[in-house]
Formats: sequence, structure tokens, C-alpha cells
Amino acid sequence: MLDLRTQTALHLAAAAGKTEICGYLIDQLKLDMDERDDDLGDTPLILAIVENHNSTAAFLIEHGAEIMKSNYKAFTPLHYAAEEGNTCVGNKEILQLLISKGAEIDSNSESGTPLQCAALSGKGEAVKILLDNKANPNSVTQLYFPPLMLSIIARSFNCLDLLLKAGADPNLGSCGKTPLIAAACEGETEIINCLLKSGADPNARDNCGVTPLEHAAMRGEHAAVKVLFPITSRISSFPDWSFTGIMKHICSAKAGKQRDCRRREVFQMSKSKGEDAFKRKDYLDAIHWYTEANLADPADATIYSNRSLCWALLNQGSHALSDAEMCVKLRPMWAKAHYREGAAWLLLNDYPNASQSFSEALKFDPANKEIQKAHREAVEAEFGIPVSENMRILRI
Repeated sequence: MLDLRTQTALHLAAAAGKTEICGYLIDQLKLDMDERDDDLGDTPLILAIVENHNSTAAFLIEHGAEIMKSNYKAFTPLHYAAEEGNTCVGNKEILQLLISKGAEIDSNSESGTPLQCAALSGKGEAVKILLDNKANPNSVTQLYFPPLMLSIIARSFNCLDLLLKAGADPNLGSCGKTPLIAAACEGETEIINCLLKSGADPNARDNCGVTPLEHAAMRGEHAAVKVLFPITSRISSFPDWSFTGIMKHICSAKAGKQRDCRRREVFQMSKSKGEDAFKRKDYLDAIHWYTEANLADPADATIYSNRSLCWALLNQGSHALSDAEMCVKLRPMWAKAHYREGAAWLLLNDYPNASQSFSEALKFDPANKEIQKAHREAVEAEFGIPVSENMRILRI
């Protein structure tokens, strides 16, 4: 979105693809071509790429725009070139131009490396270019899926095939899931077969002890079950080890109770480890364990609240907001949920929404001093004037 309050004339010209105007602003008025805007911290080059104005982007690059200047999410121009409309010829050239100018191929961001962004977007051309330029096919962070997993989430067989041929590990997963489990959950038999041929382990279990075959059976993916059944080791808790027996047992009350019991155990263990990590101020590790707990019980609002706080302490406003919004959705009458949402909006410099969220929080906990203080600060930031404790505007 273009905003005259937060962006310079050069930002606006670049986002609109006005190359000649960009040239005038840079050459004649000497505007800083690497200045970040006040919203997401985007540079003119980033905006030109996001809006698919490839000639403008190329002009800025050739005129010396800083190609590694990231925004507040740590996204560089290469991240956006990798995920934004890169099936077109022009964007392919921008991707190659950035790399030729020395863009860091595996630079990290909130959503991982450029290769991870391309894989999640299902952009085969971008994946190939990045891999051809030595991008790491097994790039993984503590909090984000590796490229192979992301290609499965995107249901892109093309990206999956390119990654496997480049040396992606077919068993490298994240957050308790392997690539084969992800494919089994989606019933993607073509992807399942490709992973198996590349050495994926059909007996690898998630954190709750569930195999790919069981995941497929629980979701009624019969074709996937038939592919996995002959190569999965017999599970002792299944009385009848046959296709019919598996489908019957997986839907039984006994099997359901066993899974629920194991999920509760994993949830409590992961939540406890998350709390311990938080006390050590190791917020990344805390997020990792809260994510594990969330996978075991996606309906627990406290996990979203705790993880939102960790994201906020790491100054990751968009992630903090996403978790806070889920928390509000699950417990709309919980003051802390709205407070977390307000704190996230503050990080994103969205003071009107922050004020609104804190106001909602006060409806459910009107005497809370911390929320009152945060509300005043949001109102002061929104209007640029001091506010007293009783929310009256003070004279300057």
C-alpha cells in the first residue's frame, strides 16, 4: 500500500514503476535510494520488485541501490524476487541480476532464505536459479520448515523434484514432522512415491509417535495408505495388519484414546520446556517448544499468548500479531489476548489498532494498571499529544 505519510517520493515512484521519475529524483534531487519507509521498512528497490516493475528495479540496481538492504522483517530484495511473480521473464532476470551483483544467496529472514520463500510459493523457475547458484537445499532454522517441506505444503512436484536432485534430505523435517508425513497428510501419492524413491523413511514418527501411514489413514487418504502399507513395519497396537484392519482400527475409540493420551503428554512436556526456556530468556528456544505444544493442541489459547510474547520480545511484530489474533479468536473475552494483540500492533507502529486492542482488553480487566499504561501510550503515539491517567488530553 502506498502511503504519503510513511514513504518518500522515490518510494512512490518506484512502487508505481515510474523509472524516469526515479531517475530525476535520484540524479537531480539527490534522494536517498536506500531509505526505508516508516511502515515495513521497505526500500524503493524492494517496492519495485514487489510490484513487479522489473525495469524500474533493474534501473535502481544498476544505479547502485544497496541490494542487501533488508526491511524490518529481514527480507532482502532477493527474497521478494524469489517469491513475487517470478514465472515471468522479467522477474527471472531481476533474480539473476541480484545474484550477479553479489546478493547473499542464503540470507535469512522471518520466513527463512530466498530458497524457502520460492519453495513455499511453488516458484520452480526461482528454485532452479537459486539452486544453480549454490543455494542450500537443506536450509533450515529452528522455527521454519526446510525447502523440501515447503514445496510439499505448496503441492509443487516441480520444486520437490528440483530440490531432491540438488541434494535435499528426504528425511529432514521440522516441528515434529518429516516430509513424508506432510505428504501423507495431504494424500499426495506422487510426492510420496518420489520421496520414497529418494530414501524417505516410512517408519519415521512425529513427536506423538504417529507414522506417515497412520496420518494418511486418519485423514481417509486411502490411496496414500495403499502406497505406504507394504513398506511400513507392522505396528503392534493394530490387531489386524491389513488395509481393512488399519482403516478399522484407526477409527476406533481405543486408538483415539491412545492418540489423545500421547498428545496430552507431548503438550505438557513441550509447554514445560517452553516455560523453562522463557525463564532463561532463550526466546527462540521457547518459541520452538511452544510450537511443539501447539501442534499437540492447536486449541490452547495460552500457547498462542506465550508465543506471541516471545515474538514481541524478539521484535518480530508480524509473528506476534498472528499469534495474538489466534489467541483472541480462541478466547475473545480474555483481557490478556487483547493485550498481546495491542502490543503486537505497537511493534508494527499501528497506533490506532493498538489503542483499539488495549481498549478491548480493559473491558475485561478495567483495573489492570499495565493495560491502562499501554493504552495511554498508544493514544499518545496515535495523536502525538500527552494523555493523563484518566485519559484526558494534557496541555502542552
